[in-house]
Amino acid sequence: MPLVTPWPSVRQALIRQLRSNLVLADGLPGDWGEGFDPQDAAYPLGIVSLHYDPVMYDWSGQVALVGVDVLVFAKDLGVASQLAQLAYTSLNDAKLTVSGQTSLSCRLQSGLSLPDVDKEGKAIYAVGGIYEVRVAQSNPTRVTLAVALDCTIS
Repeated sequence: MPLVTPWPSVRQALIRQLRSNLVLADGLPGDWGEGFDPQDAAYPLGIVSLHYDPVMYDWSGQVALVGVDVLVFAKDLGVASQLAQLAYTSLNDAKLTVSGQTSLSCRLQSGLSLPDVDKEGKAIYAVGGIYEVRVAQSNPTRVTLAVALDCTIS
């Protein structure tokens, strides 16, 4: 099987994991999206975006360290913080189902808190963190090992 770009499958696994937390889903009418906070969005809403994605290669294939920003945007800091805590509960040390790859770990690496303003100039709070998801892909190749054995039975 050829190696694949890790981000699309990791993004899908993260959003699936976040949506599986029913308390979080109930408190997030704007749902989860990728990339940026749209000006006309329903708040609160969640955003996931790729932060970094270095790949390490070894004899078995590759291991990707996918850094992901997971942020909750809300008009109230308390609501944003509470929903970000629910996202943390859903993701930290979660075993993600990443198609075509083996999920090794998902851990919070750093917290984030970013104040902003909406199109009317009112405050919006973004709270969350950078999560690092480690995924491995194997790219096995056929190898033959010849062994000669000699045995004496008495």
